[in-house]
Amino acid sequence: MKEIKSNINIIGGGLIGAVTAYSLSKLGNKVVLLEQKPKFDHRKISDKRTTAISEGTKKFLEEINIWNEIGKHAEPIKKIQIIDRNQSNKIHFDNKRRDSNLGYIVKNEFILDTIYRKLQKQKNVKILNNVSIKDISYEGNRVILRQNNYLVDANILLASDGKNSPIRKIFKTPTYSKDYKKKAIVVNFYHSKNHQNTAYEFFFKNGPLAILPMNKHKNKFQSSIVWTNTNKFIDSLLSLKDDKIISILNQKIQGSIGDIEEIITKQTFPLKAHLNSKFFEKRVIYLGDSAHSFHPIAGQGWNLGMQDVESLYNLVKKYNSLGLELGDEIFCKEFHNKNFFKAYRLYQITDKVDTIFKVDNIIFNYVRFSGINLIEKSKKLKNQISDFAMGVNL
Repeated sequence: MKEIKSNINIIGGGLIGAVTAYSLSKLGNKVVLLEQKPKFDHRKISDKRTTAISEGTKKFLEEINIWNEIGKHAEPIKKIQIIDRNQSNKIHFDNKRRDSNLGYIVKNEFILDTIYRKLQKQKNVKILNNVSIKDISYEGNRVILRQNNYLVDANILLASDGKNSPIRKIFKTPTYSKDYKKKAIVVNFYHSKNHQNTAYEFFFKNGPLAILPMNKHKNKFQSSIVWTNTNKFIDSLLSLKDDKIISILNQKIQGSIGDIEEIITKQTFPLKAHLNSKFFEKRVIYLGDSAHSFHPIAGQGWNLGMQDVESLYNLVKKYNSLGLELGDEIFCKEFHNKNFFKAYRLYQITDKVDTIFKVDNIIFNYVRFSGINLIEKSKKLKNQISDFAMGVNL
């Protein structure tokens, strides 16, 4: 059986795993990236969703010299409007005081394509595809993976293998999870008016509807909608023809970007959230969705995963500079201590905000109206919230 040695093994070659592999290879580490899917081909990406990139994440991507390529496909968010039910009750956000954007919207396929082109040029990165992990064992200070005809061993194993992480199941790491018993539909579309780099979030009784500005395509204005609703409603919506879906969506977006003219793509995903009880096991660290997932109401899930990556990057840099071994108990606990509370906090914020906006009665409606009015008039509160959206205070 062939044996492959490295400093760092990464399970999962999605957005988080690929960025992690690239960033840690830039520090001189020998990295093996193991992915269950076939070799990456951007022409075969089925995920047509977009990712909201915060200003904080952008700065890290600049640090590892990857933003310039991603930025070519990014549409900046210069303003955000939060709307409770209708246009008469809303909050406006911008970031003029910092002279920067609130975030950026990029298609997942462009992010992945950019990262994998970079990875293929890194001589200290080996990518193994069609991987099926058989078991995990230890030998001294090494963690060993057995898969197919290979033994892959390293000082540390990084699990970025998604919400249903097989690695987490192997170790039986406890989690707290919540099934919202809802779905979100993601629709990319062309529309009649310029979005003016403004993102919108409408709060309705059955869930939020976000409109995210995208790059123009074929000289047409383009945006993406993420709409949360009951499973029954989303399933019935998908069964309709596009012209009927467009009619329903046009009613909901209340003319904010004109009329939806053509649907480009649409897909759905179930709404669930979870939080690991800890972000590590022996010589194992959980990153991104394998550690935590959230209600998409704040659009910060991927950015918190990127906070994990940046934290790990800085920790590895520190240990390398001191000549210390990666992956021991102190290393793993330090990562956990730096990142667990941030995830716990975002889990609570997204869950509670969703609950507050779902309630629809006279008292709660008045309280929300008063709260939104207070925030709209308070520059300090608006600045704090916009900093959170930027990833400044995550």
